[in-house]
Amino acid sequence: MSTATEFRVGVTLHSFTAEYLASKWSFEDMMELCSYLGGGVEIVGPAHQRGFPRLTHEFERQFKSSVERYGLTPTSYGSYADPFTLVDRDFTLDELADYTMPQLESAVNLGFPVVRLQYFAAPIVERLMPFVEAHGLKIGYELHAPLTLESARTQQLLEQITRIDSPLLGVIPDMGIFARSVPQFRIAAARARGVPEPILQRALRLWEDDVILETALPELLGMGLEPDKVLALEVMWGSFGRSDPKGLLEIMPHIVHMHGKYFSIVDGDEPDIRYREAVAALLTGGYEGWISSEYEGPGDVSSFESVQAHQTMIRRHMDDYHRSRH
Repeated sequence: MSTATEFRVGVTLHSFTAEYLASKWSFEDMMELCSYLGGGVEIVGPAHQRGFPRLTHEFERQFKSSVERYGLTPTSYGSYADPFTLVDRDFTLDELADYTMPQLESAVNLGFPVVRLQYFAAPIVERLMPFVEAHGLKIGYELHAPLTLESARTQQLLEQITRIDSPLLGVIPDMGIFARSVPQFRIAAARARGVPEPILQRALRLWEDDVILETALPELLGMGLEPDKVLALEVMWGSFGRSDPKGLLEIMPHIVHMHGKYFSIVDGDEPDIRYREAVAALLTGGYEGWISSEYEGPGDVSSFESVQAHQTMIRRHMDDYHRSRH
C-alpha cells in the first residue's frame, strides 16, 4: 500500500474513447468507473460536454450529479483552441477569445480547478487572465509532442509564463514527451500503411537520434517515401518526445497538472515511456497535484483494466522511490 501523498492519480475520460464511441459505455458509466480509478476525473470539452463550447443546464446537472453520486473530484478541463475551424481562414484573435472564454466559464461552473490550454491560445492568454484571477482558476499549456521540454515553442511559452508571473498560469506536461522508444503498434501501423522497411527503420533511427521532423522528412522523401504515407511516420514525432524526465525539476513551479499518457502496460510496466524517472522527478520536486491516466493505445483492450494496471505501476514507482530514500 502506497504511503505517498505528494500527488494523486486519477483518470481522463479520454482513456475510455474506444468504449464510448462504440456506445459500450455511456457518460454516466465512465463517471462511475472513475470512482474505482482514483476518484479524480478529467474531461475533454468537445468530446464529453453537450453544447460545447457553451455549457447546457442539462450537462451541468448530469456532471455534478455524477460527481456527487460517485464521490469524484474534478481535476482538469480539457479546452481546445481550434483556430483552424473555418474553411477559408484561421480564427482572428477576437474569435479565438470568444471561443475560449465559454470553455473557461464551463470549467468554473463544473467545479474544475484547472483548464488545459493548447499553445494556440498563447496570443490571447493575457485577455483571459482577468477572468482566471477573478475565479482562482489555474490554466496550463499542455506540453505534448512535438512540444518537448527543449522545443523552441515550449521555451516561448515558458518565457511568457515568467513574464506574466502568475501562479495561475503554468504548464501541463504530457508523459508522452518522455518516450524511450516508439510503441510497436505504431510501427506495425506504418508497415500496414505500406511504408517500405528501409524507410521505416531510417525514420526510427532519426527519431532515436533526436533529429527534428523538419530535418528528417526531406531525407525520408528523398529515400522514396510516398507523400500519402508521410502521416504514418509523422506520428512518431507528433506523439512521442525524447525529453529527459529530470527536466521536470526545472519547470516544477509552473506545473499545474500532469497527463499520464501511456500506450501499453506489459508485465506491469510501460515499455516505451520513462515512468520510473518521471515519478521520481515529481516526488523529488514536491509535486502535489493530480496525474490523469491517459490511455492512447490500441482499442482492442479493456480500457478500465488497462488504466488499473497503469495506476498500479505509478503507485509502485512511488513506493520504490520512498523505499530508496530510507
